[in-house]
Amino acid sequence: MRLLLILWLAGCADTHYTPLVVARGELILSNHDGLQLHAGGHRVARAMSWRGLDRFVRCVPRAHENAAAAERDGSASVALAWLGGSFGVLALGGLVGVADQDHLWEWLAGGVASGVLGLAFAASSRMLRNRANGHAVDAMNFYNDAVGSLGATCDDLRYPPAAGPASSEATSPTQ
Repeated sequence: MRLLLILWLAGCADTHYTPLVVARGELILSNHDGLQLHAGGHRVARAMSWRGLDRFVRCVPRAHENAAAAERDGSASVALAWLGGSFGVLALGGLVGVADQDHLWEWLAGGVASGVLGLAFAASSRMLRNRANGHAVDAMNFYNDAVGSLGATCDDLRYPPAAGPASSEATSPTQ
């Protein structure tokens, strides 16, 4: 029992890691006030819509495809969340049957049906939100692997010179 409590409390821990060394065009994912992608000290996009990410990663085809999918799924998720909430509120209309005893079962059936629809919309919204976040992280990774972590951006594809040793001789042991 104690182990379960410890594991449960450990799962509630909140950690914040800020990278110390970041390349000029590298995308960084943070979870401060929701998932957000930053580059160069500015927010590029944030969940759930991920607007702006596709433009930022446009020079890397796989990143651009994933960014567009993140925006599409994120927008659909927002719409389905609104529908789910609306139908959930409409389900309360079934309680009118308490006052209208002549049509009690019709009101209750309508309320239950509305609640089930609301639940289906909300579940679909959650699935699309998770997919959108996954696509956004994939877009970030494809972009950083190809461009961002090397110090370039899609707006400026000049790569800065390496900061490490100039040749392999500098790293070989001396005799």
